[in-house]
Amino acid sequence: MNDPNSMGYSFTRNFFSDLGQYTPENMVSLILFATALTVCGLTFNAYFFYFIKLFPEKNIYKNLAITGCIAGMFGGFCFFGVGVTPSNTTLDPHIFFANWAFRSFLITSILLSIVLFKDTRFNTLYAGGYALFALLIFIYVLILELAPSPRISDFSLMFNVVSQKAIVLVFICSVLMQSFGNLKIINDSSV
Repeated sequence: MNDPNSMGYSFTRNFFSDLGQYTPENMVSLILFATALTVCGLTFNAYFFYFIKLFPEKNIYKNLAITGCIAGMFGGFCFFGVGVTPSNTTLDPHIFFANWAFRSFLITSILLSIVLFKDTRFNTLYAGGYALFALLIFIYVLILELAPSPRISDFSLMFNVVSQKAIVLVFICSVLMQSFGNLKIINDSSV
């Protein structure tokens, strides 16, 4: 089980949120964690604000894009919330923000997958990427809801921790891939 007396950070036994715990010996890590998630939240909000502008025509797909982007902006706000609510002092708000960040991005990825599949300006590779992202986030949301508590056994702890690391890696790869797709659209048009 997670040993509170252990020193350092274990990739398989510490959640990312452990980096943001409020303790005297963890202040540098707390500041870096809170700053990183604040930047992450602000970046997602800026990304989705400008992503909407890629869809100038008023139609059902623009409405889906707007709804997906609003959900993504809420997810960005939730990442900020995760960063400013240390898990060891404000656990309930921290869990609320963490869970809703992923739930929000599930909504975003489903809606934007539909929009990108229907928009001929986007290569279907990017729509497929969003669809895969949606599937993987859905699996992670199921893990958040149905997996055994990380407190009941060492295996449960490791399963939950490694699942979190995996979905964060998926997030990073998805954002990178989608950014290239968006850049191509911007370069090919007068948006």
